[in-house]
Amino acid sequence: MAEPVKSEPSVYELYKLYQETTEKVSDRRSKANTWMLSVNSALVALYTLLEKGGGVIGALWQNLWFIALPLAGLIICFAWYALLVSYRKLNHAKFTVLMELEKNLPYPVYTREEQFLQENRRWNLSNIESWIPWAFGLLYLFLAVAAVVL
Repeated sequence: MAEPVKSEPSVYELYKLYQETTEKVSDRRSKANTWMLSVNSALVALYTLLEKGGGVIGALWQNLWFIALPLAGLIICFAWYALLVSYRKLNHAKFTVLMELEKNLPYPVYTREEQFLQENRRWNLSNIESWIPWAFGLLYLFLAVAAVVL
């Protein structure tokens, strides 16, 4: 019985497979951002609800929640920012690998795209999206300080 012939995948096949994993990371990153935005929106809504209808739970509990919710929000924002940094590093590594694979392909699409983006001085979306947890974090810091001072 003849042994099966093992065929090595072509560079193009590897490139396509690896490019799909890059897209999956971007999809996961988008879902994580949506989830974190939802959690932060819920915390802000809960804070507002407590502020408007705080008489139901009593002043002592209300004051406790006015400190606890912003602190929880700050922790969530730090986690969100750390997650964004992690995704940014993972994407950077994946695109670096894709660019290395492109050296063996007829046209280096990601390498050229990167060159065009640098020439046009385009803002990095990873940096822009990291402003959102910082904005929520500043809001939570302000709310926590206001709760302690007032």
